[in-house]
Amino acid sequence: MTATPRTISTPRAPVKVRRGAVITPARDLVDQVVTHLRARILAGDHAVGGALPSEGDLAESFGVSRTVIREAMRSLRAQGLVVMSQGARPRVAEVDARPTVESLSLLLARSRTTLLGLTEVRRPLETEIARLAATRATAEQIATLCDANAELERATTLERRVAADVRFHDLLAVATGNPVFGVLLGTLGGLLVESRRRTIRAAGVDPALIGHREILAAVDRHDPAAAEAAMRRHLDWAERDIRADTRARIRATSAAGADES
Repeated sequence: MTATPRTISTPRAPVKVRRGAVITPARDLVDQVVTHLRARILAGDHAVGGALPSEGDLAESFGVSRTVIREAMRSLRAQGLVVMSQGARPRVAEVDARPTVESLSLLLARSRTTLLGLTEVRRPLETEIARLAATRATAEQIATLCDANAELERATTLERRVAADVRFHDLLAVATGNPVFGVLLGTLGGLLVESRRRTIRAAGVDPALIGHREILAAVDRHDPAAAEAAMRRHLDWAERDIRADTRARIRATSAAGADES
């Protein structure tokens, strides 16, 4: 006869499980398991690529059912912390920022964030990126920035111009040597693409090319103050073009409304 799994929802005092885990009975069981396992993974108790304990061992350790463990694993997989495959124990995933970036990007897409609001965020973020890139960029990284700018100059369609513009800024973030900047730009990805699409459509590609050349020249000279100033001018131009595009859209909407009436 199969024994009924112990639960952690009824005791009045916290329930202690093996390996020092302490779970309080007032919280949802799945959340408790997720919180504890996530903390152990982030602390390095389970090596990247290594298998976690079996479902049965985890259920016994936490005093919960296998269903709770399975649900907890699904949650950890959604967070990008574990990898699951048929017939094998879950493994600790490689470090990957994509789940976080996708989550935050979705949040921004569903919010009332405007492109002018985006410019306010870009200004402190990307001026610092330019400053650090001018300090830290290697010869190889500067060469890739040159290639990206040349690609922007050669592009003949709006989508290719947008892609080349985005690539230049992404490479500049890489040149800082700080991966957090890349994560932050990735989070803003959808808005950044739409911003570039609007500015290039409204003003053409020349303002972007001029701005990139100034930034690149300062980075190539390893002049952080000049790189920061060039990026600030570049973003000021972008804000101007977005404002012009917004006014044009408002006029077009008003004209369409007048025609209908």
